[in-house]
Amino acid sequence: MCTVSFVPKQEGFYLAMNRDEKRTRVTALRPTIIDLAERRVVLPREPAGGSWIAANDRGICLALINWYRIAREPAGAIISRGEVVRALAGTSSIDQIAGGLAALKLRQLRPFRLIASVPSEKTLAEWRRNLERLSVRRHPWQPHHWFSSGFDEPRAEFERRRVCSSDQDGHPARSLAWLRRLHRSHAPARGPFSVCMHRRDAATVSYTEIAVSDRRLLMRYKSGPPCSAAPTVTKSLPICRCVPRTSTSESIARRDHRDPPPARLSRNRSRRGG
Repeated sequence: MCTVSFVPKQEGFYLAMNRDEKRTRVTALRPTIIDLAERRVVLPREPAGGSWIAANDRGICLALINWYRIAREPAGAIISRGEVVRALAGTSSIDQIAGGLAALKLRQLRPFRLIASVPSEKTLAEWRRNLERLSVRRHPWQPHHWFSSGFDEPRAEFERRRVCSSDQDGHPARSLAWLRRLHRSHAPARGPFSVCMHRRDAATVSYTEIAVSDRRLLMRYKSGPPCSAAPTVTKSLPICRCVPRTSTSESIARRDHRDPPPARLSRNRSRRGG
């Protein structure tokens, strides 16, 4: 489905995401700014309302990718994974994200990985749902990449990770120019395993770039593959320095749990993308 890259800066970070989907999937809506819970949020959306990436005025970013190695399906009605990001985009801390995630109807979601970066806490976390358990991993506040693919996911991870580890034509690693070049990359060859992905039935359908500093958040969004000349849409939010209210939710330190009482989410029976 995607490639996600996280690159910390001296103040803040960059986060970039290539979204890979079936060519037949409906075109998503460009980013807008909305109010969710206590936060101002910027996010692109599916016409049905869900999203795969979002950022808010606390500088918190969420990105969701499919987990194709887990090939099983939920029993019964299926809820779109796009509802996860929208449900959590208005949170103000890592504890609120963990608590909000625990309140969703996890048994009705296909396997996924949710990535959260919280600059005020210097926390980079990844939740993994494999239909049976929800686990969480903390990653160091260092450059990191995630990959998913509906076409031989292990090989896609291997090839893309190798490209991410190499220098891109002399651009310094961690720079914004390097990050953009990486997400346009067709190495090792233009096709199913390149970061900018092209297959007969699926392709990279959008590129989203988020730059967070201590004062401002910028989201740049390009519909279509990042190698194209499609125009870029830019949205900006000032960073709110207010201290979030103390959360009473579960701590991220709790590694896994059973499904809790469900929350309301819209139903979506559409099949997974590329």
